[in-house]
Amino acid sequence: MKPKKILLVLICLILNFSPGYLFSDTPHKTAEKVHENVISFINDNEDLHKQDKESFIENIDSIMDPVVDFNRIARNVMGKYYKQANKSQRDKFFGVFRSTLLKTYTDTFVEFKDEEIRVLPKKEDSKKPNRSKVKVEIITDTKVYPATYDMYRNKEGEWKIINIVVNGVNLGLTFRNQFYSLSIKRNADIDLVIEEWVAAL
Repeated sequence: MKPKKILLVLICLILNFSPGYLFSDTPHKTAEKVHENVISFINDNEDLHKQDKESFIENIDSIMDPVVDFNRIARNVMGKYYKQANKSQRDKFFGVFRSTLLKTYTDTFVEFKDEEIRVLPKKEDSKKPNRSKVKVEIITDTKVYPATYDMYRNKEGEWKIINIVVNGVNLGLTFRNQFYSLSIKRNADIDLVIEEWVAAL
């Protein structure tokens, strides 16, 4: 799967979760209740993307924020370099990671209005009650892409996405490999890594 297609699938998956369902009994029930929301959202906001992209990005952010643990994902992307970075660098990367993903998604996700998402039945209980993997299928005109949400339940009882595997591609690991590659290239200078991260995206 091409990188752009992976990003499209990711935003489609994320937009399937709605703040109103964060406190459902299980993450599977959450997904089952809201899997049609993404299509209506895209159809309702396609004109806004063309007329006011900044406002459009803000809307995307408001949808993603309640269901995606951006900071935890960014921390995992930094991996071993998280401990080497100071608080200022960590906060800067968290913000950059969030804003660059939002910008990338905003430029591409309107292409998803004709896609269908199917949440597969839960087969077995997780051994960890606060962690869950939700199996999903993304159905396009030509192919069905398997995907898995990696989710955890925080102290407030909210289910949050912390990783997605799409068609065998682990997005969290892909981003981490990119960060590690830049860190090696820049001799672990976190400030330079962040600058190049922005340029690369």
